[in-house]
Amino acid sequence: MHSIDASGYAGLPGNKIVVRATDDFKVTRVKVSIRTAAGDLLEEGNAIMLPTGLDWAYTTTSILDQFSGAGIKATAFDLPLNEDSLEITL
Repeated sequence: MHSIDASGYAGLPGNKIVVRATDDFKVTRVKVSIRTAAGDLLEEGNAIMLPTGLDWAYTTTSILDQFSGAGIKATAFDLPLNEDSLEITL
């Protein structure tokens, strides 16, 4: 797991969060979850691999009322089903 790019995220449905995930094996899936500043799960879902083969895009579905202090977590799964996670605070 390399990075989470939340520059396209403004707390609105339809915003994009881009995750860069690579592995010695093959990354098969990337799951993104967004938590409120209070730690409650706002939404969670699978990202879609972009043509680069390195980046994965998640399109948000919910409104985040309080942006500051919220968190985004990305978890990548590889072919042998290992996982690696990265979390950022907004």
